[in-house]
Amino acid sequence: MSLSDILSIVSLLGVLIIGIFIYRLSTHYSRLTKDVSKKDLLSSLNQLISLSNENADTINKLSERLNAEIGENKKHLQKIGFNRYNPFTDTGGDQSFTVALLDEKGTGIVISSLHSRENTRLYAKKVVSGQVEGQATSKEEQQVIKEALK
Repeated sequence: MSLSDILSIVSLLGVLIIGIFIYRLSTHYSRLTKDVSKKDLLSSLNQLISLSNENADTINKLSERLNAEIGENKKHLQKIGFNRYNPFTDTGGDQSFTVALLDEKGTGIVISSLHSRENTRLYAKKVVSGQVEGQATSKEEQQVIKEALK
């Protein structure tokens, strides 16, 4: 093999490698500009920037909506305390109950149902921040409020 043959082979390999790089570059360029009316790199970059801005706006809107939903969920009943008991000696079974239904901040209601042989009475009291305001509470009511706040 002569020197010219070796140079020809090296040149052919160089041209082949350059051809592969050009093919990969043109394929990548075609994919980059496929959704753009003008097939130039500047238009492609402008479209990518526009899409990026739209995505950022969408993410911001979703984040705001998520924060609003989280704020609204704090107002829903989330904490529950419940106790069945027998407050009277003349009746059998634990037919009376007290239930506390509170939101995240401990605001809601406590309901007591006292069952006796003659009748059943229901009492409802407003709870604000874990405390009944303006009314006395029984030990059962205090217990279920405490249980709900855990």
